[in-house]
Amino acid sequence: MATTGLQYFSVATNDIEATIRRYCEGLGLEQTSEVREQRWGFKGAMLGIGGQNVIEVVQPSNPESALARFMKMRAGDAYPGGEGIYLIGVRVDSIAEAVKQAKAAGLRVTLEPESPHTAWIHPASNGNVMIELSEPRPPAS
Repeated sequence: MATTGLQYFSVATNDIEATIRRYCEGLGLEQTSEVREQRWGFKGAMLGIGGQNVIEVVQPSNPESALARFMKMRAGDAYPGGEGIYLIGVRVDSIAEAVKQAKAAGLRVTLEPESPHTAWIHPASNGNVMIELSEPRPPAS
């Protein structure tokens, strides 16, 4: 597998609007997408610099979602409310090769038919950090 670059970081928060304001006002980022509900039980928005996405801010909208469970598990003095880095998005040249390499290294990989160009390395097998692997999508015909 060839990693071709970082895509973005996902930051878990309990208050998406306050976090967006803090990142935009405090860091000079711009909101590059509207806050949208995702199929995984969270709402999220992208923030970036010069139109390039850098950070995805995510807030659980379903208390049973993987994000909500992760934040609850992690909550403590070091991570008040479970907030902090949740996911790192990495670009790869081939999902098939990336999945093969990750599994050979003993990592737990999740694939979804709805997302054929993406795979996720489960945080339980990767030091509590979820990694999203994404390959370029073929051009629309």
